[in-house]
Amino acid sequence: MPPTPDAVLNHLDTDTDAAVARLSDLLSIPSVSTDPAFTDEVERGAAWVADDLKSLGLSVETVASDGGHPAVIAKSTDAMVANPKRRVLFYGHYDVQPPDPLDGWTHPPFEPTVAESVTAGDGPALYARGASDDKGQVMCFLEALRAYHATGTKLPCHVTVLIEGEEECGSKTLPAILEKRVDELKADVAVVSDTSMHDRQTVAITYGLRGLVYFDVKLHGPKRDLHSGVYGGTLANPATVLLRVLGKLFDEHNRIAIPDFYDDVAELTDEERAAWEALDFDESKYLGDVGSEPFGEAGFTTLERRWSRPSCDVNGIYGGYMGQGAKTVIPSFAGAKVSFRIPGNMDPLKVRQQFTDWLQSHDVGGCRWEISGHGGAYPILVPRDSPWVKAAAGAIAAVSGKPPALVREGATIPVIADLKTKLGMDTLLVGFGLNADNIHSPDEHFALRRFLLGAKTHAALLAALAEV
Repeated sequence: MPPTPDAVLNHLDTDTDAAVARLSDLLSIPSVSTDPAFTDEVERGAAWVADDLKSLGLSVETVASDGGHPAVIAKSTDAMVANPKRRVLFYGHYDVQPPDPLDGWTHPPFEPTVAESVTAGDGPALYARGASDDKGQVMCFLEALRAYHATGTKLPCHVTVLIEGEEECGSKTLPAILEKRVDELKADVAVVSDTSMHDRQTVAITYGLRGLVYFDVKLHGPKRDLHSGVYGGTLANPATVLLRVLGKLFDEHNRIAIPDFYDDVAELTDEERAAWEALDFDESKYLGDVGSEPFGEAGFTTLERRWSRPSCDVNGIYGGYMGQGAKTVIPSFAGAKVSFRIPGNMDPLKVRQQFTDWLQSHDVGGCRWEISGHGGAYPILVPRDSPWVKAAAGAIAAVSGKPPALVREGATIPVIADLKTKLGMDTLLVGFGLNADNIHSPDEHFALRRFLLGAKTHAALLAALAEV
């Protein structure tokens, strides 16, 4: 792996106070994308990001979206770059979750404060909404670029920076931006810092994410709610029939009982299974205080179920009388929210059709299905032996002194699938957060030592990727 210039790393070491001040300035902007009351603040966040990128010598454009919040696109120029044949796209977001409940914060959510991390051994941390998700991690990359710029060192390769303002409300307009600007945004590989480290000492490369298929299903029966004393037992009750159908989703081994559902699920290799066993996954720590015990598809560990197997969940059931006390009715309809998480090689469009066909195959006593989608995303699976993964692993080990953990995640990040399907590139998910950072909760924070580690790692990562 090519060495990162000493001047760049030294600058990051000596500029930490200024870097924390810059991050604090960005964190003070309440760029809450889900609440229209904060629209002006979201635009102020976009302007701050654009101005900072301009200060790094990049060519910058703020892209207005149709009915959404702006995205910022920045690109290096040939004069800034040592190897113009290679290009890395960095993606992140400047919008944040709402800070509620406000009474849960030790410090005001938009008044960034340095205090000791609640995670033992993590040192001082910056407390504010967005500190870890995702402003702090975005600024790791920007500080790496700043170190090259400030020291007069050419960037190892071209960079394109895409920072959006709608990630926390579904990235609704981002796919259209990607489609319209395919040529402008194309790169050899993408880098995203919006994930967690394996532990506070070990950086993780997330090479796999499960995809998502989400349904809202309704079963319609009589034209109106009916008196159960008059009509009970004489016609199909939509709530009863819906529950009976959903109760058949799983067999006695907790496998999804839809025909041919598992045809495209890739089996774990012996090498991958051994690598996961070496991670020393702590099942009791993972479950923590949730008040439950391991349960799922027979024959697989908790980690295997979470990372490499499909899952199905009924996320909510509604219909009929939901108020206090009793009301004896046969409801006119009943509904449920049902979602599937699907690992690499599975196709969300195929899963959507399989579930739809399965629902419609049941005798529902004359009731009528209404099946609608609530979005979805393809799974992501980058080969563990990919040259990009190998390069990133070398850069991480060089900076942190420890090889990274190669992990998958059970969750979904739709934009990563969009980068693959629309721009044709793989993504390296290299994050510096921790699950203990209180992301989306009061007292969100980001340890200063991990902020510096992230900046140094990104500086080294650019040097490594330039040589792939």
